[in-house]
Amino acid sequence: IESELRIARDIQMSMVPNVSPDREGLDLYAAMTPAKEVGGDLYGYLLIGDSLYFCVGDVSGKGVPASLFMAQATRLFRTLAAQGMKPAEIATRMNNALTEGNDQGMFVTMFLGLVNLETGRLDFCNAGHNPPVIGNGNQGGAFIEMEPNAPIGLWPELEYVGEVIENIKDRPLFVYTDGLNEAENRQQEQFGDDRMLAFLKASRFKSAKELIEELKSEVDKFRDGAEPNDDLTMLCLKVN
Repeated sequence: IESELRIARDIQMSMVPNVSPDREGLDLYAAMTPAKEVGGDLYGYLLIGDSLYFCVGDVSGKGVPASLFMAQATRLFRTLAAQGMKPAEIATRMNNALTEGNDQGMFVTMFLGLVNLETGRLDFCNAGHNPPVIGNGNQGGAFIEMEPNAPIGLWPELEYVGEVIENIKDRPLFVYTDGLNEAENRQQEQFGDDRMLAFLKASRFKSAKELIEELKSEVDKFRDGAEPNDDLTMLCLKVN
């Protein structure tokens, strides 16, 4: 069983991109750390011309069932993004597909984005996911205020609502799963939104990769040896 789970982990990790898009003016990095051998977090990105699609998601539950649902969601996102749909339409189509035959009642919270690398326009849809943090220049900023769409997979025939930020150029965007803010130490205290936001605000943005690696180290230090209680995924991007 351990051998099969290791193979499953390798397959799962191969389903998310491991090379950032090579595009001038784009700094993008993502990292995923399952709490067990396999997990239910996901991220993805797809560059089509000047259009960058990206997502971060968190499937209900953990372990093998969550990883199978994660595989479905990952494949659907890439397939629908490749057809040039807006994030809200992708979420609507994903929901219709994942509610079908979903007797276990599993679901995925997701943040789906589409940024035009020329204009900096961000189209996005938040499906029950934690609010991302957007910076103001080189400074860490604030949570994005968003429409409260439902998670994907629970109720069929929903129409998801999309939103727009006209220009995110020179403003780092940080998307994460609740394995970050809900990370626990030995006393079962949580890392928390306030600590996360304070870290981002104090950070001088140098690169997306450096920011994520520094924050991951901060979480590990906070845990102080406690076992991870949830999968942890982070994605950061900046358009110049």
